[in-house]
Amino acid sequence: MSHRCEKLHNELMSETVFSEFFSPASNALNRVRYAAGRFKSLPMEDFCAFGCLRHLQGIQTLREQIQLLFHLTEAAQMPVARSTYSDALSSEYRLEILIQMVTQLFRQARAVLPDRLAEIPGLGERSIYAVDGSYQHESAHYHRCAPKHGGEDNPKGHMMLAFYDVRIGAPASVQIETRNFHEMRVFKDYGQEPGSLLKERRALWVVDRAYVDMPFWDAQYKGYRQTVITRMKDNLLVEDRKPRDLSEHKINEGILADEEVVLKASSARWRLIHYQAPDGNCFEFLTNEMELEPGVVAFLYLRRWDEEKCFDTWKNSFASKKAWSKSVTGISAQAWLAIMTSLLLLMFAHHHQDRWQIGDEKSLKKQPDRIDQKYIKEGQRIPWHTFLYRSVSKISQQVIRFLKYCFWKKASRKLYERQLMPMLLRYT
Repeated sequence: MSHRCEKLHNELMSETVFSEFFSPASNALNRVRYAAGRFKSLPMEDFCAFGCLRHLQGIQTLREQIQLLFHLTEAAQMPVARSTYSDALSSEYRLEILIQMVTQLFRQARAVLPDRLAEIPGLGERSIYAVDGSYQHESAHYHRCAPKHGGEDNPKGHMMLAFYDVRIGAPASVQIETRNFHEMRVFKDYGQEPGSLLKERRALWVVDRAYVDMPFWDAQYKGYRQTVITRMKDNLLVEDRKPRDLSEHKINEGILADEEVVLKASSARWRLIHYQAPDGNCFEFLTNEMELEPGVVAFLYLRRWDEEKCFDTWKNSFASKKAWSKSVTGISAQAWLAIMTSLLLLMFAHHHQDRWQIGDEKSLKKQPDRIDQKYIKEGQRIPWHTFLYRSVSKISQQVIRFLKYCFWKKASRKLYERQLMPMLLRYT
């Protein structure tokens, strides 16, 4: 191990809160085969640990991060040089290892975190994914050249196309694109990547109208039996339609009609589901998922908004608002480190909540108030899933703040019960 990093590594990973938080990532790294000897100045474990710490601290600049690491120990020199970490971010080999590491960590998370959709009828064990794009400001050293100036850069910034596992409420993968491409093109490019979720059999996708491409989804169903739930677009021509039987099950409250439709743009069977929300707004959901109750289809589309909460955490709590690097490799590493930090946070919080037999009580206690304010006082029906699906969409800020301020402290039962448990139980 590098002499410059060794003292900081030993202190940071010596029975601290951070070492407990990061231990699943260390275990994941141990399952990845790579040439550790290539990283003499900055070991791979420290590269990832420092990246997760930067996200937890919400540090926007590399200079500030390096100074934080320097002040944590009494070493005579910086534990890692700025140029060393900057070069590490742009290393394609490190990114390859990082992706393998997060893949292993995601498998751990799936085995540990509760299944939020376990009680929803008809889903079985199928994977449910959502996808959406968000844009990130370029690095301060990056000079954008948009198409109107003869370049290819996206005038909105760098696109982060994130893939979200709805079952465990966690990000699963990401695709970075700096060029001025439509989200659907980037989505299709992602499908060619090794290990792409678009190659998983029988996965169900929940997407917005930007991803309506009928030949693409026809091919996904034919090749992988994947199905999709989205919103109807005005420019889709319906050539024929016939009503489907609608059961009177409670889960179908609000369903106005369930139709099988023939679309000019597709050679396959599709459904058009007409849904009225408790507030009176009406929606049309389009899907090639023929087995699920229409009420479940509507519910799953609404769960797509959970991914927006993930983006909110990345941009407002993590250091993801602005790119850390000029290179696509460095920007990708930053995004994969955000996924790693999210997974570690979810597993850390679940471990302690499970040990205390509590949930995020602060957030859960607000739900009856929302029901009273949103439904009862306004005379609206209460959706069937309100009491069945009580999962919190966003990672608790209290957990993030606890790790931000206590990461260096020695981990102990007394510390957690004194400073973490009260935040989850009684914080207002």
